[in-house]
Amino acid sequence: MRRVGRDSSRIITGYLSGNLLISVICGGLTFGVLFLAGVPFAGVIALVVALADLIPLVGATLGAIVAAGAAFLHSPTAGVVVLVFFVVYQQVENHLLQPVIMARAVRLNPLTVLVSVLLAAELAGLVGALLAIPVAGIGQVLLREFNAGGRQALPVPAEPGRGPAVRRRAGGRKPADGNPPPAGG
Repeated sequence: MRRVGRDSSRIITGYLSGNLLISVICGGLTFGVLFLAGVPFAGVIALVVALADLIPLVGATLGAIVAAGAAFLHSPTAGVVVLVFFVVYQQVENHLLQPVIMARAVRLNPLTVLVSVLLAAELAGLVGALLAIPVAGIGQVLLREFNAGGRQALPVPAEPGRGPAVRRRAGGRKPADGNPPPAGG
């Protein structure tokens, strides 16, 4: 139980830190694009985008709406540049960043991350997408733990003071493995 709890805790912590890293990357890149486009309050808008990006699947889109709206208010050219940036960024985040970062943070196969998010989003919507990666990771821990071939057998601890030599002296019997006791005993 402790091993399952420890591994589950590691998975949830990894998921949260991976999600935070993706949001920081999104906010930093957004700041760079908004700053280069000359959009006022680029830092505040980038912070809003980074916070919105914490929401799986729809967060980056919500942040893109805010950033593109602010850029269009500044100038149509800046708005188009920011819009193109977000279309490209969302593809990179959804198909490269999220699977790779989450795979390393949660120690899952990137394909498992992608499939679990898509499947959970289809079955349970936003809540499913939010919980997909931790549930897949915990499921992997449980399968590894309760599958006979998935974990290594732990050696059975010997009773203190009941080695083969002690048994031989105590009862005069030969050890269970059929080998003679070690010399000197």
